[in-house]
Parts: sequence; structure tokens; C-alpha cells
Amino acid sequence: MDGRFDDWENISTGYVDVIGDGSGIDFHSFYVTNDENFLYIKFKLTPEIKLQEITTENPTLYIDGDNKSNTGLSVNGLGAELKWNFGTRNGSFIKSSTTSIRYNKIQLRYLPTVTSTEYELAIGRNVKPDNVNSLFTSDTIKILFKNEKSNGDLMPNSGEVFYYVFDNTPVIPYEPIDITRSDSSFLRIMTYNVEFDGLMDVAKQPMYQRILNVIKPDVITFNEFFNTSAEQVKTVMNQIHPLPGGVSWNAIKLDAGNVTISKFPFKQHWVVASGQRITASLINLASKYQNDILIINCHLRCCTADDIRQQEADAIIAFLRDAKTEGGLITLPYKTPFMISGDLNLVGFSQQLKTLLTGDIVNTSTYGTSGPPDWDSTSLEDLYSYQTDKPTAYTWRDDAQSYTPGRLDYMIYSNSSMNVEKSFILQTEVMPVDRLSLYGLNLSDTKSASDHFPKIADFTFRTTTGNLENNIPAKFELLQNYPNPFNPSTTINYNLLEEGEVTLKVFDVLGEEVATLVNEVQHSGSYSINFDAPRLAGGIYFYQLKSGSFIETKKLVLLR
Repeated sequence: MDGRFDDWENISTGYVDVIGDGSGIDFHSFYVTNDENFLYIKFKLTPEIKLQEITTENPTLYIDGDNKSNTGLSVNGLGAELKWNFGTRNGSFIKSSTTSIRYNKIQLRYLPTVTSTEYELAIGRNVKPDNVNSLFTSDTIKILFKNEKSNGDLMPNSGEVFYYVFDNTPVIPYEPIDITRSDSSFLRIMTYNVEFDGLMDVAKQPMYQRILNVIKPDVITFNEFFNTSAEQVKTVMNQIHPLPGGVSWNAIKLDAGNVTISKFPFKQHWVVASGQRITASLINLASKYQNDILIINCHLRCCTADDIRQQEADAIIAFLRDAKTEGGLITLPYKTPFMISGDLNLVGFSQQLKTLLTGDIVNTSTYGTSGPPDWDSTSLEDLYSYQTDKPTAYTWRDDAQSYTPGRLDYMIYSNSSMNVEKSFILQTEVMPVDRLSLYGLNLSDTKSASDHFPKIADFTFRTTTGNLENNIPAKFELLQNYPNPFNPSTTINYNLLEEGEVTLKVFDVLGEEVATLVNEVQHSGSYSINFDAPRLAGGIYFYQLKSGSFIETKKLVLLR
């Protein structure tokens, strides 16, 4: 359960609906599978919707759990014991009487948390929604999707019934993730929303202490320190998780809730967007890793504030564009590792996540042009992590809320300069007793500490010296300049498989050379060149890389 669908490729049991056979939401298909503990359903529909908050439509799931048409709620050939309304986030369990239920009564989970045309969900096989009667009492069940509005779509269609038979063949058990760091040279980063200054609660500090003592992070991006200073956080961290040799933690807080804390010294800090909870910190890792890392600690605006959250995402990409370009607020050396970390609250339009990954800025008049944000002119990597003892990717859960568990806490990183060696999410309440004992944890530690779970990742780096990368590229390659269009400067990256004479030149549309950027022998490696064009007229130009028999040309656009 992660909101991706590659693991469904070999699942063929399902139903394909007629397209365009109802008003409003149009169901396309659903597929079904199971393991010992859950029933899983993946379904497609159009248009893209926010499943948990849709109000103009009424998509509903019905399940006949005993395969008897004369029990439960009669609907399109089913006697449904379960009726679940996605938009209002509640349901009914129908036996001898009707019981209103929330998601926790049926162990309902669904992802992604952002708007989509495709979702996957899980429902517990052993649940008793009314605390007495089981939902599933037959190995054969029936499933129906219905849009309850007038002339709404049905899937299966009227008069058709879909049967599913549980497959009770044992599946390969999930292999738990070892929490300990497998190599002491890895940099361990944790992001953790502590829910309203939770770390400062004396009653909760033993829980945080156990969690921190087993994770042993090097850098933490904390969220929701609304009423706590960086100095106070540092003091508590020095008490409950002291560093060896009496060394103090370093901490910074520039916005209204985020505290970044590090074993390593800070070099510099920036407020990324005035009035928003986004702070960037450049951390000096030279004592161990021979490079710095830029970490943008974010707690984006929650819930229905899609417009504000989009502006925040745009601002982050604009900040990264500035950081990678000569001059401006900050200039990072080529291939400096960077990541966006924190509670991103991505519960609305999927465009916000798309912006953070691909650099597709929406508010261009304010934040400038779009462009791939990684050093190699590609998208950033969205780190999908799974819980240590459960194959699911959600990072937030609160059974007192009507919203199902969601994937809210992210690490989005430069995969051209960083490698992930291990990552995981810690939820102690799903861990067996022997695993809890192994790590010195209690069953209720994460649930009692916060409504968010800590997300952890171990990184290594693709180190650089000047422009030359120590790793030898797999091929010759000229990458698209960034930004493009540009005014007045842009960055051109390229990879050399082997040493040789290299030229990098810029030509106008008539083929006339207007600039020579490189003309020398260079070693194999990855290079970054800044092209500044203050005296050129606006228009289309071409840049060409030559090295031995390799020749490649790409287009760039100068705006005036």
C-alpha cells in the first residue's frame, strides 16, 4: 500500500466498465486481490478527484461479505453488509441492525493522499465493524462501486454482479526492516512532526528518548514546534539523546514551527518563503563527507489551502533554481546534495507534488520559469519508504479523525548527488513483541508521541571535486540547459565517458558561432558550465558538445 501501482501488473481478477455510461464520475475498472489479513482493491475513474473530500459527487463502495442477496442492503443484486461513502468518510454496517462506522472499524486504508484517477485500498479481513459480527463470513464476496447521484455510474453495470473468491494460499511474509544503520559511514536523516511541541511534554519524553536512541539520527527536520525555540529543542535533545563526548546538538528555527537539528555545524540559513513554514539550511558535512548538504525543512499549509500550498511549492523550486545558478541569494557548488524534507501536507491537488518533483511552476509571474530541478536537468526523487513491520507507506494516522491514514511526510532529494541505502517509517504499534524488545521500544511509543510517524533514510553521496565527479559516467551525454528559457544566464551540464579534447559552443539560428564555453582536454566525469548572455539578442540558440566522435546539439531560448 503506497499509492503506486506497479505491484498490480499481474493481478487480472477484476472488472472493466463501459466508459462514459453515467453522469459525473465515470468508473473505468477495478481489480481485486488479498492476503491473510486484508482485501485489496485498485480502481480507476475520471476525472481526477480528491477521494476523501469530493462533494459534488457521491462515490460509494458496497461489499456483500456473506454472498447472500437476501441479507444486508439490497443494491444491484447484492445484499451488502458494508456501504462506504468516500466523500463523507463514513459508512454503514448492516446486519440485524445498521451501525454507523468510521474507517478504523474496518481497517480501511487508501492511497494516494493527493488527487488522482487511480486509487488502491485495503480493508481488514478479520474486522467486526459493530464489535460483534464479522464483515466477511464467506470466502466468496461481491463488490460494487456506485455514484449515488442521479444517473450516476455503476460498476459493475446494472444487472451484472462481480464475485470475488478469497485466495487463502499463504503469501510470502513481509521481511521486517532492520532499524539499525548498516554502515556507520551513512548519513542518517529523520523527519518528524512532533504534534504541537510534543517533544517538550515531559510525559512523552521517555517515548521520544526510546525512538531517538534506536534511530540515532545525524540530522532531523522537526515540524510543529509552534511554541518552542531552537534553543529549547537543543536543550531537550542534549538531555534525552546526548551526543558522544559531550558535544552539543546544533539547532535553527527561522519560521513559525520548523526546527532543524544537526550533529554537524550549520553554515547558513534562509527563509524560503516569507510568512510560510519553509527554512533552508546549508549543513557543513566536511568533517566526515567532504561536502555540504542543503536541507529545506518544510511544513506546508494544510488541508483545503491548495492555492497557498501551490505557491509554497513554487517558491521551493524557485529557491533551488537560484541556488544552482551563479549569483543571487545562494550559489551552491555543482552537485551539492540537497533535499526537501518534512510534513508537506500533500492532501490536495496532485500538481503540488508534481511541482516539487519536476519543477513545473504554476505561478510563473511570481516565481519564474519552470525547469527540472536536479543538477542533471531531471526530476527529483520522491523517496517512498515503508514501515519497518508493515508493507505500507502512510506516515500519519489518527483513529479519532475521519480521515484515513495518509502519506504526508516526505523526503524529496537530488538523486544525481545522493544515493539512498536504506529508508523506513517507524510505527511501533504494528511491531511484534520480539521486535519491540530487540530495539528497546514500547508498543505505544509512536502512537502516544505524535499522530505522525518518524521517517528515516540513510544516504551516501556522489562526491565531487570542482567540476569533476569521482564516479565515471556510463556514457557521453549533453543535458538540457536549466533554466530554459533563461535570462540572462543558464547552466549546461554534460557527462564525459573518457578523457579527450572537448569543445562546447553556442550558435545562433543561422549557424554562426556566438560563444565558445569549453575548448580543452578534460577527464572523464560530469561537468557544469554557466552560460551568461547579457549582450545577445533574445531568441533561439543551439549549443553543441564535441568530444572525439561524440557530437550532440540541443536548443536553448534566451528571453528579453
